[in-house]
Amino acid sequence: MVFHIAVCSADPGLCAGLQRLCLEYYSRRQDACIVEQLSGPAALLEADEEGAQYDLYLIELGPAASKGLAAAAELRRRGRRAPLAFVAGSPAHAYSAYRVDAMQYLLRPVRQAELFALLERAAEPEYGPAFTLPTAEGLRVIPYASIEYLECTRHIVQVHLKSGQQLPSLSRREPFTALAGPLLADGRFVQPHRSYVVNLAYVRLLAPGELQMASGARVPLPRGREAALRQALEAWLTGEVPAGR
Repeated sequence: MVFHIAVCSADPGLCAGLQRLCLEYYSRRQDACIVEQLSGPAALLEADEEGAQYDLYLIELGPAASKGLAAAAELRRRGRRAPLAFVAGSPAHAYSAYRVDAMQYLLRPVRQAELFALLERAAEPEYGPAFTLPTAEGLRVIPYASIEYLECTRHIVQVHLKSGQQLPSLSRREPFTALAGPLLADGRFVQPHRSYVVNLAYVRLLAPGELQMASGARVPLPRGREAALRQALEAWLTGEVPAGR
């Protein structure tokens, strides 16, 4: 498989550094990688208009951060669903980044471990970890990247996928945390409520008393958990807690 990555930045040094790390990562996987350096948001949108297709967008948020965010929003408006990440000098625009469904928000200087973790997630579900769910039809294997959140009601665990599909488990007597344990051991999943486990990658708003997910679903958030969830979300946004910690 050949992975196509767009690096959008007016900083030649940043572009070269990101390209080098991307090529190093995929060479270790023995996969091919093509990195295209684009000088800014306008060049990125122009390439998109000309039919360029990418498996990952890496967009710098420099002095004119609003232009980078606007370009990302326009890509989403056009239906581009490929993973997208930002590189910035401060966390000032982290929440705005997630409004355009960003996978990650990396702070400069970008460390190898952080970028490699992002690239590993971007390759999912082809290579990523998977969750096993016992259902009436048999044992379902579900890529972590496909899971928006889990909900446990009366010994049945409903797995809500980012596609909108819901997968119910068989009735279970073991604790919810036992089934969800593999997910909770991964940096992207947290348990905001005793009956829910959510994928931080799909949280769109942390509001008083609830989390709002990408699908529009509302997950209850007890007041005593708000501070911990805010900390976890901020750590996830800035790449301090990579997947598979």
